[in-house]
Amino acid sequence: MATKQNNFYLQYQLAAKAGKNADRKAFLRKAAPGAIIVAGCMLAWGGVFLHTAMMRADIRDLRAWCADEQNLTPYQQSQQAADAYHSLTDYANSVTSLLASYPDLTSSLLNRIDAAGSGSGITVEFTSYDAASGVLQFNATSNTVIDIPAYVRALQNCGVFSDVDYTGYQSTNGRGQPAGYALNLRCTLAAPE
Repeated sequence: MATKQNNFYLQYQLAAKAGKNADRKAFLRKAAPGAIIVAGCMLAWGGVFLHTAMMRADIRDLRAWCADEQNLTPYQQSQQAADAYHSLTDYANSVTSLLASYPDLTSSLLNRIDAAGSGSGITVEFTSYDAASGVLQFNATSNTVIDIPAYVRALQNCGVFSDVDYTGYQSTNGRGQPAGYALNLRCTLAAPE
C-alpha cells in the first residue's frame, strides 16, 4: 500500500499564499474606487492645467498682435473714420432738426399777412421770398397815411414774423397809380412754435 506523505510545510505555504491573495483582493476591492477617483481628479486637473497653459499662450499672442503698430494703424484709421461719420451724422441730424423748425411760407401764413391789413383797406403784393434766410419782401398800398403805422404794428403782433422792417412810405400820386401810399416791407419769418 502506498503511503500518503503529508508535507505540512508545503500546505502551510500554500495556505499562507492563499490568505495573502484573499487579503490583497479585499484591499484592492476597497481601495480601487478611491484610486479611480484620485486618478480621475488628477486627469481632470491635468486637462485644465494644459488648457489654461494653451489659453495663456493664445492670449499672449493676441496681446502681441494688438500691440503691433501694423495692426494699430488701421484700427486708429477706422476709429477716425467712425468719428468723422458720427460727426457728419450729428451735423446732418442738427441740420434736419433746424430745417424742420424753419418756417414754411404757406397759404395760411399769406392769409394771416393779408388779414393783418384787411380791416384798414391795405392791399398786399408779395415780391420775393428767400427760403435760405426766411426773408419775405412785399409791397403794401394804403389809401390813407394813418393806416400804415397800425398795419406795421399788426404785422409785428400777428406772430408770423420775428422781424418787421420797412424804410418808410411813398406817395403814389402822379405815378400812374391810384392815389395812396406805398410801403416796402422786408420781414423775417418766425420759427413755428
